[in-house]
Amino acid sequence: MPIIAPIPRGERRLMQKAIHKTRDKNHARRLTAMLMLHRGERVSDVART
Repeated sequence: MPIIAPIPRGERRLMQKAIHKTRDKNHARRLTAMLMLHRGERVSDVART
């Protein structure tokens, strides 16, 4: 069972672009964590990255 609500494909693409374009690494890490949780990865695995 996913830990977060489903994220539409278009929004996921925008998040990926933002990860690559932002200079704020904390923001990029948060977006990456959201995408990892959306893919179904375990919270403990996401926390390690």
